[in-house]
Amino acid sequence: MSTTPSASSNVYAATELPELGFRNYWYPVLAAWRLRQRPKAVKLLGEEVVLYRDGGKIYALKDQCAHRGARLSRGKCLYPGSGTLSCPYHGWTYSGETGQVVAKLMEGPDAILPAEARVTTYPVQEHNGVLWVFVGDMNAAPLEEDLPECLAKPDEWHTIGTWRTYRCNWRVLNDNLCYDLHAPFVHRNSPELFFQPVFPFASHVTTTKLENANGLGYVAKDGVTEASYPGLGLFPPPRETFFRRLRPMGRGQEMDREKAQAVKRYGIKYRHMSCLPAVTLVGRPTGEYFMVRWVTPIDAETTLFYSINAFRRRGWLATQLDRIGWAFWMSWSHDWIFSDQDKNIVEGVRSNAEQLSPTDLGVAAWRKFAVENARRSPTEAPTEDDRPAPVCADDAGIGSAAE
Repeated sequence: MSTTPSASSNVYAATELPELGFRNYWYPVLAAWRLRQRPKAVKLLGEEVVLYRDGGKIYALKDQCAHRGARLSRGKCLYPGSGTLSCPYHGWTYSGETGQVVAKLMEGPDAILPAEARVTTYPVQEHNGVLWVFVGDMNAAPLEEDLPECLAKPDEWHTIGTWRTYRCNWRVLNDNLCYDLHAPFVHRNSPELFFQPVFPFASHVTTTKLENANGLGYVAKDGVTEASYPGLGLFPPPRETFFRRLRPMGRGQEMDREKAQAVKRYGIKYRHMSCLPAVTLVGRPTGEYFMVRWVTPIDAETTLFYSINAFRRRGWLATQLDRIGWAFWMSWSHDWIFSDQDKNIVEGVRSNAEQLSPTDLGVAAWRKFAVENARRSPTEAPTEDDRPAPVCADDAGIGSAAE
């Protein structure tokens, strides 16, 4: 039995964030190496899709035969080089380009092929070793428009990606990735941060719209790394801090907006950013590394979390060292253990009530920005009269979230 709260009791009903994610965007759905000779079933934004390769090209169709509803993902490319996929039930054979039935194998070559005998096609591309699918109600935008620079320019960056399935709605996971100040508490004793100074907490978070108008940049100011609480004592407790002697390695370290290499050399103004449709970037003050966390909604209760490590290319040797460092350290310290600390919490979040506080300034600002700025097809573009008014920081009584 589903435990997802009904729309009337769900905190997201007030924000108007769509339960199945924002349409009219590209989403990562599968590592390219996983699609081989056999078709592969995937699901995103509640839609079931079959991916298949033929003649070096990738196709994406609705995973439901127009005849009797069989899963096309259980079919085969019986005619290599034709770009077609045949249903496993009665052999209805579909063009990957148009979705139109081009043959009904069990009815003979003279069978009537009506125009309505077709299935939906989806734009699909392979990029950086990942298969991307566009789900929407309009012609697909160029993939590059939806990619951050560190993914759009493979000649300047090299990437390593991993993926996990989360048993929660995409909105819960995406909120966790916004700058909500949970890291100084949840991750303070993770292997990645164990010997480093404690993340600053009790910070004031401000947000600014990015120059490309596709997202928000976060800045945390005036934080502390230790505080005394009446009747309780110090946080963090002294037993957790005596061994923290190493210099910060860039994790949790806010950029100096005037001196950081990321700003001076590369023009990167924010270490932490959220972008549409559901992408979070966390970098380092050097500007030479970004964690790209891409949230792909599967259905109302399941989400695909694609984590991509993007390293700026600095020569052949540096690239090999980046890959070795990821394989022997980052792959388990961050992509596995660090992320599991979040996973164990967000999969248990119940969205039937919340009381926003100053730690949620980044979350509230993102919810408002996303709903107001999401890409819409020409037929559904809102007017000023019907534009939604989602919950924001001011609405929640927690002050402004704009810089």
